[in-house]
Amino acid sequence: MARPDRSPEDAVRCLLIQPRFQASNFWNLTESAATTGAKTVAPPLGLLTVAALLPQHWTFQLVDLNVRDLRDDEWNSADIICTGGMIPQQTGILALIERANHDGKYVVVGGPDPTSQPEIYENADARVLGEGEVTIPVWLDSWREGQPCGIFERDNKPDVTTSPTPRFDLVEFHNYLQAGIQISRGCPFNCEFCDIIELYGRVPRSKNVEQVLAELDRLADLGHRGWVDISDDNFIGNKKFVKKLLTELEAWCQRRDYPFYFTTEASMNLADDDELLEMMKRCEFRFVFMGIETPDPDLLAVTQKKMNSMKPIVERIHHVYEHGISISAGFILGFDSEKPGIADAMIECIEETGIMVAMVGLLVALPNTQLTHRLMQEGRMIDCNHQLLPPNSGVYRLENASNSDNTTGGLNYVTTRDRADIYDDYRRVVGTVYDPARYMARVMRTTRMLKPERRQKPSLKEVMTMGKALARIAWWMTKNPKIRWHYWSNTLRTLPMGMAKFEFCQSHMAAFMHLGKQSDRVAVEMQMGIDFAKGKATYPRSTADLPNLQEDLLPVVALTCSN
Repeated sequence: MARPDRSPEDAVRCLLIQPRFQASNFWNLTESAATTGAKTVAPPLGLLTVAALLPQHWTFQLVDLNVRDLRDDEWNSADIICTGGMIPQQTGILALIERANHDGKYVVVGGPDPTSQPEIYENADARVLGEGEVTIPVWLDSWREGQPCGIFERDNKPDVTTSPTPRFDLVEFHNYLQAGIQISRGCPFNCEFCDIIELYGRVPRSKNVEQVLAELDRLADLGHRGWVDISDDNFIGNKKFVKKLLTELEAWCQRRDYPFYFTTEASMNLADDDELLEMMKRCEFRFVFMGIETPDPDLLAVTQKKMNSMKPIVERIHHVYEHGISISAGFILGFDSEKPGIADAMIECIEETGIMVAMVGLLVALPNTQLTHRLMQEGRMIDCNHQLLPPNSGVYRLENASNSDNTTGGLNYVTTRDRADIYDDYRRVVGTVYDPARYMARVMRTTRMLKPERRQKPSLKEVMTMGKALARIAWWMTKNPKIRWHYWSNTLRTLPMGMAKFEFCQSHMAAFMHLGKQSDRVAVEMQMGIDFAKGKATYPRSTADLPNLQEDLLPVVALTCSN
């Protein structure tokens, strides 16, 4: 173990490193980002918050490996290395730890994956787990007492009203499509497969209005304009607070002459609150991501996501469009009790809702979730070496996850349906909804349905950037014979519809630059999965072949989950 040469009271040189997301990650829209001159989608909000929580007399440097490579002089001059992240970044985090160990550098890790699976990161000098507002002070105090190495954690959840404004000054915004802020943590729902409630709890904790507006002021004062993502687990987890915030945010936007437009993530019951939708519209919310998961209401009940089945999905999504807000959504294949024909139902749901950016993925049992605990108990979990684990075999580790992205890396358990059939359904859904003709037709249908109002005022620089992006998009689309005609047909049809709809249509057509590649990759990976399941896998292809599985176990579990 390396130890720092300085104490926290000294002038410490802290190097914060954001590990890479692999290019195949669903949200790594590098092709779309490149049209604007950006390198990747978003700055590392977690590390920017960590920098704000550390002693401010330190010297900080942030290197985002998704933007550029790390220089040797930056590495060599640092007193401590701080890194961390999510499961898709696991390999990158471990590589940084290995380099630090080799060079005798003191390295500290934190974030969602180290918190969920600290044993994987045992070679880090310090593992600061959980939420930084409560665990960073514990680590610093131990360091002051001469014990800078080890695991530092607390069970209590912090009051996020004490969280400082992230160090946005450490990033160059031109490298990113968006900037991000967070106004709350936690989600009131209890989805069986979700790790958010395990990491941050089921009681949403919100910052106060003054904090949120101060963060937006800071972004605007640093020169950022355009897209701001509110990176909450569920934006409307505390509706009372959100409505209070939006009232003040509308006044702030008017006062600052609308420098930003917003995106966020919310549960589907957002569609049932017209007052809230109108408030979001007036504050220039343009996109919301929703976890629809499946069009089957019985499955939604089993997975404890019954709020999605209270009203028809298509009706609710179209209602949101009437307020000028577009929806992207997540869909999952591989649930227990999933029926044959789910692929057709999912394709129909995506087509009828007009959801263009549909993150279709395979269910993955994440560490510490209710789903993983249940599957471990049933003896259905498969480890990273493709071995079936015995029932109740201890802590499950999700390793090597960054070899697959957040859509293809699932089914790490014995499925109730034949897994080869699930892979085939997945390949068919993705291949169908991202067929060039279908995708472009869906973009056009949704553009017609949407009723956008644009208040955000682009600067001259933004207008020039958008002009260059449009030229790059048009050139890329024109070179592609599979999409050329569809692109120009949509472009010519949206020109008379006004700038808001034209811009909306262009931005979503540009997303196909990445999504089309995703579809091709899924087809290849799923064929490999089918071949492996049929020819090489040592574990059963379905629970029907699982030894010693009690026949009545699955129905009992399903009943328990639905209550």
